[in-house]
Amino acid sequence: MPERANSHAELEQALLALDDRAMVLEELDGFIAGLLVLPEQVPPGEWFAAAFGFGKGKRSVFASIDHANAVLDLVMAYYDEIARTLTREPELYQPRFPVDPVNGDVIWELWIDGFTAAVDLRGARFAAYRQVDGDVGEAALMLNVAIELALDENGDRVANPQLDRAAPADIRDAVLTLNRHRRSGATVPGAPAFTEQPNPFASFGKVGRNDPCPCGSGQKYKRCCGAN
Repeated sequence: MPERANSHAELEQALLALDDRAMVLEELDGFIAGLLVLPEQVPPGEWFAAAFGFGKGKRSVFASIDHANAVLDLVMAYYDEIARTLTREPELYQPRFPVDPVNGDVIWELWIDGFTAAVDLRGARFAAYRQVDGDVGEAALMLNVAIELALDENGDRVANPQLDRAAPADIRDAVLTLNRHRRSGATVPGAPAFTEQPNPFASFGKVGRNDPCPCGSGQKYKRCCGAN
């Protein structure tokens, strides 16, 4: 699928061209997976701000409004691709894990960093998955273990050979389990029913200079994150 590969490469380069506050592609992949399995939908403006480090008083990672909208288009397409795969062909779903070119190790921590950022947006809701019996609770527990063991309290890598070997397959299975539960219409304790919305940007559209800033500050974009 050369067209898909080209779009992925374009998105990857667009993300790498931004400063360190923006996620790289592997992080974004985990972040989107996290958004899709959360038992409560996160408004697009909120999660877009989290993915690109928007915030009141922070300089925008984008050079212009056109630049922001161009990256937004690529993110929208990537989100839709993952959502479609999980919905229509879950057996084909594969988290984007980079591989160490030297030793062939799967580097799953970047993906977990992005997934963690999504979970942090609705931490209590995600934690409620642990109260669901069976494979759903086990899937949430597995992901929590990966989140906690990926980094130690100093932000350093934790050596865990057993986790390293099992994590790639276990993470994929956990995402599929939670997505299946979420799509079934079942709820988790304390969470509202999840309303299906394949494209969360449907009501978001492009960001205009006079539109409210996606960072949630309440100011117009041109006076907030768009003020370069």
